[in-house]
Amino acid sequence: MIEARHSKSAKLLAMGWVPLPWFLFWVTVGGLLVPGYNWAAQHASELTLVPGLPDIAIKIAAIGSGSAFILFATGLWMESDRRISWGAISWIVFGLAMISNGIWIMGDPRHGFYAIGIINLIAPALSIAENRKLTEDRYAYAVTVVASLASVLYLWLNLTGNIPNELGGLFQRLFSSINSLWPMVVAWRMIGIRASR
Repeated sequence: MIEARHSKSAKLLAMGWVPLPWFLFWVTVGGLLVPGYNWAAQHASELTLVPGLPDIAIKIAAIGSGSAFILFATGLWMESDRRISWGAISWIVFGLAMISNGIWIMGDPRHGFYAIGIINLIAPALSIAENRKLTEDRYAYAVTVVASLASVLYLWLNLTGNIPNELGGLFQRLFSSINSLWPMVVAWRMIGIRASR
């Protein structure tokens, strides 16, 4: 277990546990409110096109998880011992892209912050490269490899049209969940699971 040096950074790092369950919970709520919503085929962002409670649920999902990514990145930056932490900046930009998903509807170029969320491809690798404690931790290393390769695989599947339309939403949730595991594992390794102490 790697110990965070500062209680403030530990509290911020704990926000890495939030994005994945928060997003999946609120997307599930939004989807349940739409008769005929197809979990396997439809992307979460499609809920922004449904007025009322489904749109509110996806806004809560995106803005909440994006904010948590930014807070987590702030703690990661504090632990990096770097004046400029490109890994943390990448997570912050990704968090901003997530927040924009909750502000603008699907189809608007600002939804996803002009596709800058693609930075999540390099955020784990940059982050681990900047923090010796993470580099030396086998769990952090393993989740970095898995998240990075999964992100590249998802991008490749999208670019080559190899994701069947009837499974587009499932693939989106699967691969975004894998990427969101990185902050969860790093938070666990850096501050531990407090409840077990």
